[in-house]
Amino acid sequence: MRTFLPRLLAGMWIAAATAQAAERPPNIVLIVADDLGYGSLGCYGSKEIKTPHLDRLAADGMKFTDFHSNGAMCTPTRAAMLTGRYQQRCKWVPDEELSPVFRKQREENPVQRWAWGLSAQEITLPALLRGAGYRTALIGKWHLGYDRKFHPMNHGFDEFRGFIGGNVDYHTHIAGYGTKELDWWHDREIRHETGYTTDLLTRHACAFIEQNDKKPFFLYLAQAAPHNPWQGRDPNKKQAPVEHYKEMIAVLDESVGAVMDTLRKRQIDRQTLVIFCSDNGPQAPPGFAAHGALRGKKGSMEEGGHRVPMIARWPGVIPAATTSDEVVMTMDFLPTFIALAGASIPQNHKIDGSDLMPVFRKERALPDRTLHWQHGKAWAVRQGPWKLMGQGAQAKALYHLAEDPAETINRLPEKTALASTLLDLHRPWAKEVGER
Repeated sequence: MRTFLPRLLAGMWIAAATAQAAERPPNIVLIVADDLGYGSLGCYGSKEIKTPHLDRLAADGMKFTDFHSNGAMCTPTRAAMLTGRYQQRCKWVPDEELSPVFRKQREENPVQRWAWGLSAQEITLPALLRGAGYRTALIGKWHLGYDRKFHPMNHGFDEFRGFIGGNVDYHTHIAGYGTKELDWWHDREIRHETGYTTDLLTRHACAFIEQNDKKPFFLYLAQAAPHNPWQGRDPNKKQAPVEHYKEMIAVLDESVGAVMDTLRKRQIDRQTLVIFCSDNGPQAPPGFAAHGALRGKKGSMEEGGHRVPMIARWPGVIPAATTSDEVVMTMDFLPTFIALAGASIPQNHKIDGSDLMPVFRKERALPDRTLHWQHGKAWAVRQGPWKLMGQGAQAKALYHLAEDPAETINRLPEKTALASTLLDLHRPWAKEVGER
């Protein structure tokens, strides 16, 4: 009896702890690379860069071959990611709400209007998750408003370590968007910190996991790499830009390994959904085919501009070593995460994304849907395997992506009726969202 009772109590405690863990919503770790192309990882066919940690992530989870960023540039994609909506539908701050210095900069650079401020009226993923009891953190790049009023902690993040703008020097953390000032934040304060950007962000991400492993958390690790400036760890090392670029991806891979090691050490990796992706296609130095076999790069409506890597891992939920050819978008993350958290989206609030859990569990495919991209006057619309691209009011090319993902054969001359149908689907969408 003396030995039986402690064992019984221990067994009851373990059973209770297991049940509690099973009932607790999962942690969510979203790791986003910046300007990483479809062909830049070993698990996506790269022979030039070794990415063992990301390759292992794919081996432990599901690799997506037809995942797309909502935009061909970083800020539009991040807006869609955090709102679950086409970025053109998001509420953006009007000129009169900007401080004079940023109003002037927007006037001088209207193409980058996305970066000038996501409205506080917009409903965001971190705010919804925080309302559901999650601890939320952005570690890394924001780029959804330079002015302090658009600070990420005003949009639902409990913690912020990183930079506000589009890019920083990897060693000095000086802003790269015109002001030439320090852009390195600890919550709401600008505070210098010595170190290589990728390594610092990794360290802060791992610390956040360690400090919050007893409750559900949402970690958005928005790495800078491999966005320019192309700089390796050693600021004194002289080498060609393409070699710096490859090193940056290798260090990014190390970062993913460190995050996964931290989850395992804290024994919460089985309670955590981890997603890795890129925010748009590559802007790489000459000499490296970062987009793989695809055509196009960052800013392009061709596949290389928005078809990017995505890997999802959740042991016991997502089957290991699987591949999905589902057409998935950045805006699908919000409805997926909100459903997992048991949160709710306000009634009558338009969400464009779809819940990915049936895909992750290999239960069923997503419903048929028409998807849209727009960058300036260039646009694309996709339904099934067919993608129509155009400029302004005119259609330019039609591709069957299942047969021709590299977009080498323009089928527009022989498929005019199909092109007309797709154009008729795109025009009302563009009118509805304002063609921004």
